[in-house]
Amino acid sequence: MKKPIMTTVATLSTALLFSPATALAQQGAVAQWHAHAQTLVAAFTGRGNAAQAYTMALIQVAVYDAAVAVRGSEPHLKRAHEPFIADFVAPAGADLNAAIATAAFSVGYERVNSNPAARANYQSAYAAYLAAIPDGQAKNRGIAVGEAAARAVLAARSNDNFFNAAVHANSAADRGVWQAVSTATPYATAGANDYAMAFTMPLTASSPDARRIKSPPRLAGGRYRRDFDETRISGSLAGSTRTPAMTNVVQFWTESGFTLWSRNVRDIVTARGLNEFEAARALAAFSVATGDAMLACFESKYAHQFWRPWQAIQRADPADLAWTPAVRANHPEYPAGHGCYAGSATKALELLFGDFAVTLTSTGAQVAGWPVVASATFDSLDEINDDNANARVWGGLHWRTTMERSSRWSARIARNALCGGFGLGCDKKRFEPDDD
Repeated sequence: MKKPIMTTVATLSTALLFSPATALAQQGAVAQWHAHAQTLVAAFTGRGNAAQAYTMALIQVAVYDAAVAVRGSEPHLKRAHEPFIADFVAPAGADLNAAIATAAFSVGYERVNSNPAARANYQSAYAAYLAAIPDGQAKNRGIAVGEAAARAVLAARSNDNFFNAAVHANSAADRGVWQAVSTATPYATAGANDYAMAFTMPLTASSPDARRIKSPPRLAGGRYRRDFDETRISGSLAGSTRTPAMTNVVQFWTESGFTLWSRNVRDIVTARGLNEFEAARALAAFSVATGDAMLACFESKYAHQFWRPWQAIQRADPADLAWTPAVRANHPEYPAGHGCYAGSATKALELLFGDFAVTLTSTGAQVAGWPVVASATFDSLDEINDDNANARVWGGLHWRTTMERSSRWSARIARNALCGGFGLGCDKKRFEPDDD
């Protein structure tokens, strides 16, 4: 494995074991505004993980560009890295905290255009934060820097198709074809989640379909038959072969991918004691990698429209009309959203920090009556992908091949998106969608 690009300031143990999060007010500006942005974006009415991951990427890019601008204005520091979108130098003496808060607030408030209560809370947090910074030229210059970074990001993404109306229509109910349900059932929640994300322009590719995953396995093939049997046996809500330990794995990963990964990457960055510039760089790189991976994931989902296990099992020969997955979803099966998130997240972390052991936290409680599993410890980043794959198969949501391909493919997206940017000097190879 290559030496990681970003070094730590604090000495770490082999495993990162996180105690309860530090009080928000005691964290640096980057971490505080990442947390505020997470709360806002998680409340983005009508939007799911793909839209949330992409929106967070825009916010973190503005924060990073504002930090680059302020750093470049300090005569004793050189501009070590290029900005992502907003290329300018801040006026001397601009307050970094004001710049970070303003960049995060301005992009988040503009882009998250629903849920008035969440927006009002975000605005109140910004007002309170600014009020704690002493008035004066430094504060005013910092605010101006944050606004300039935000305006540049908003202008660059003004035609990204994110807000375009896109209405999904079911295809014919052929074998292998996913169909949305109009009302919630024990098998699926209603609608076609994040369908508009199939048309949203990524940050680091030329078109929404530039990184589309290859077609799913053939229905007549042995691989699909093995996957079918495993999910049918281990993934049903009742009467499965799932053990209590397997059930815990499923429940852990039922938390929203956006919420789980946003909280945990912030904990990882905070535990490493990075300065504000390094923290901004790490969170922006992570968010761009996962945001673009999730856009590609949902573009591929709606391009392939592969059916969920419950549809396949209930329409099999012989059919099992009573088969119900432990966990429900409302978008096509292939590739897997959680697999895309975990694969891109772990690759981004590896590019930033190298491999490491880590404890992740979760509040996943989607399956009623199952215990909540607050944390899980992994000896390596690859173990996260293995655990995540098991969870979605044992929860009846996915096929094994889908999970394995999704994490490998999205890891390549993350590498392709990040290499050459954010000071990450790895070789940027031409993106290859095929993996096996």
